[in-house]
Amino acid sequence: MLSQSGSLILSTSSTVNPCTINAQKTQFTFSNIDLKNVLGEMWDKYDIFALKPVSLVTQGTITLVSGSTYAMVCYNLAGLDWTNVKYDTAFNSKKYVPVVFSASSSSSSIQNVVITNTGQSFNFRKGQRFVDLEFSISIPDTVGIQNFGVIAAGNIYNDAAFHFSFEPVIEGTMNECAFFGFNTVQTITSQVGRTITASNTEYNYASFDMRDLCRDFWEKHDDFEIMMSSYNTVGIGTLSGNARTMLIQMNGLNFVNNGTQQGSSTGRLQLNAESPIIGGLVHATAASGHTAINQVPFAPIQFKKDKDNVNLTITFRNYDNNGNYNGTSLTNYRAVISFYIKPIYKVEKATLCINPFFLTTTQTNLGIRNSAYTQLTINNIDLRSVCRSMWDKYKKFNIFLTTTVSTNGSSNANNGCFNLQMEGLDFINQTAYITSSGQTQVATLGAVLVGNGAPYIGGHQCSYLTTFYKMEDVVSLTLTATELAPSPVFTNSPLENMYIFTIVGVPEDEGQAKQLKENWMPIV
Repeated sequence: MLSQSGSLILSTSSTVNPCTINAQKTQFTFSNIDLKNVLGEMWDKYDIFALKPVSLVTQGTITLVSGSTYAMVCYNLAGLDWTNVKYDTAFNSKKYVPVVFSASSSSSSIQNVVITNTGQSFNFRKGQRFVDLEFSISIPDTVGIQNFGVIAAGNIYNDAAFHFSFEPVIEGTMNECAFFGFNTVQTITSQVGRTITASNTEYNYASFDMRDLCRDFWEKHDDFEIMMSSYNTVGIGTLSGNARTMLIQMNGLNFVNNGTQQGSSTGRLQLNAESPIIGGLVHATAASGHTAINQVPFAPIQFKKDKDNVNLTITFRNYDNNGNYNGTSLTNYRAVISFYIKPIYKVEKATLCINPFFLTTTQTNLGIRNSAYTQLTINNIDLRSVCRSMWDKYKKFNIFLTTTVSTNGSSNANNGCFNLQMEGLDFINQTAYITSSGQTQVATLGAVLVGNGAPYIGGHQCSYLTTFYKMEDVVSLTLTATELAPSPVFTNSPLENMYIFTIVGVPEDEGQAKQLKENWMPIV
């Protein structure tokens, strides 16, 4: 959906429009920002707006005297009338939202965070025309807004420049969005109404208030989607290989159109509709190493409105989704993970999450792979079950590769990318000049990045797309990896990854097709 937009760039080092900043550069305020000037004609036409972070640039190094965790910075923003917000770190206060994470450094001045359009959007109501925008730093240990900007003496942060875009929130059309900032700190359970079990891998909110979180649009819609967008996390030990990868599973919402491969049985494919993998993260190799990611657009997961208060559980799973995370102890685990919820605007979505980790080189009911992990087949994928609310509505579907979670084995310095091909669906003919005939029923999704010698999580939004006709309900999918060039040949196992696909219907009617084009995307 195209609309007007506004843009705002703020810099703590600006001499044209200087800010008020403390000596540690942990709190600063830009005063008398004219929102009508920023928003232009939108100011008089709309009552609710969306603020979307575009980029962060920091200048110079920081001074650390209190340990490496103080380099993990979250910039929290106050001054606007936020709505549709639940932020564990702030104990559900609506004053601040965490607009961007940053991994600063005491040894390097390079920190340019460009934020892909991942769904990050913060709704606020129109209020005063002139506002003071207050920024306040927190680190992963910070809990309670009274501690925002309060950093141990001696730590000094750097100048920062922010770019934000603004768009209107149009009811039933665009940008209605809610933000849930999940904080893993284990000392705040009572303040946010949750319990932690199973060796600190399961966080349960027994009565998570969806009506309150989505207050502006909960009553107006029946179908919604949730997606993970960003995270920061403190190192949890000396880790290597696949122990670094932790998947994020969610339960409790009325998930529909979802099939997530789960379990190690080779007897049959087990697709779990109620427990989707909603994202994942990669830990650093050492307890003194930390990560901040703002630009991984994970797959959206659709759910139906069921009840206002839900029994919501967030579970940390191993890289292969075959058990709760056991890479190392999660005692005193510190991370903030961002989730965004928005209505489904007429275009239903289905999510298929598959992996080859339990395939062998011998054919089973589950499928087969070759020894080099350059080709694999997964059998008995029930697309009717995956797409159940929309399977009978369409003759054609688009399938998008939206997320990959690579393993240590798939990543290699010389073969960090490969061409990913798929067959098994009735694809509309493609023209591919990498084949001898030029025409192929084998869909080439594109060049997929799986990392450079380490586990990697990638989000692909709408880049990897192909169209297929509905055929049998149950299909077998074959994935093939080919080198981008004849040399070097693979020395890794390129397909040893988890793949999350998003599927949407393709209407035959032109008007419906236009609506689909404008609204299918898993972003706001």
